[in-house]
Amino acid sequence: MGPEFFSMMTVFSDSSKQPELVQQYIDKHQVTFPILSEQSSNLERHGVKGFPSAFFLDTRGKVIWQGILPRASESNDDQRPWLDRLLRQAGVEPPPIPIRWLEYDEGVEESERTSKTRLIFIEANRCGQSTRIERLLTQDDEIAGLLHDYIRIKIDGRSQLEIVKKYRASWPGDLLIIDASDQLLYRFWDHYKDIPAFKKALYDHAN
Repeated sequence: MGPEFFSMMTVFSDSSKQPELVQQYIDKHQVTFPILSEQSSNLERHGVKGFPSAFFLDTRGKVIWQGILPRASESNDDQRPWLDRLLRQAGVEPPPIPIRWLEYDEGVEESERTSKTRLIFIEANRCGQSTRIERLLTQDDEIAGLLHDYIRIKIDGRSQLEIVKKYRASWPGDLLIIDASDQLLYRFWDHYKDIPAFKKALYDHAN
């Protein structure tokens, strides 16, 4: 998300006597958001009792949430519903959740490790069918929500033709649902105009 949706800053309290610690943090984490350094006024203003403490303010400066931020994970999809609720409470409509795609080998490895089902998107640059699929995956809210129940893999059908042949997929432009034992459960091209059938397949095979 960009600054048109929300702005973030870190406050180092009681750090004015040791500015070098703040600078070390900035250098180590390559921070690009604003950092404030103060003594105790922020602690008193918000009644901070422990560290780290987080606050979510609306555009008028009213605190609408305070607490400890959810723990970061490899994929922060789980935190988005929490953040979206806060944004809407602040009067801001959040953007769609971006789809995080894995490379084929990485996705297969994760599927084998977790026994989760994969969704493979076979695409080609400047391909009308690929563009239609991309639009379907991002602009249909119901489908976009279901995608996060899958290990999502994207391949280039032109350079990874052996994978296309392995699953007898259509190229360019197809979607495959593959279980953890590498069995094909659904091929989008077989019913590519039947969007309700695709949604049903996503529901039926979701992790």
